[in-house]
Amino acid sequence: MLNNWWSAGGLLTGIAGSATALAISCQFIFGDAFRGLDFLLFLLILLPACFALITSFVPAPLILIAFVWSLPLSVYLWVASNVEWFALTCAVYLLSAVLKFKGSRVAF
Repeated sequence: MLNNWWSAGGLLTGIAGSATALAISCQFIFGDAFRGLDFLLFLLILLPACFALITSFVPAPLILIAFVWSLPLSVYLWVASNVEWFALTCAVYLLSAVLKFKGSRVAF
């Protein structure tokens, strides 16, 4: 699973990004910050974070699916309400996919 340092970095950044997204989205879903967006936060932020957590352990860069899945709402929340945390976790998904791709291409 961990062929080299690139793969280990992709694993760690994927876990960190998805755990951060899970914590922040639960705070917003169960808090009073975004009333009426609970379903969208669940569907477009929480579910991709769970998917990203699972695919962090896969050597292929499948975490890119979570990036594409959560990108529209993350950018919308960043632009409309100045909540940059979701866009940051989305960027971490992309960084993890790049590191995993680099790790799958590099051989010892």
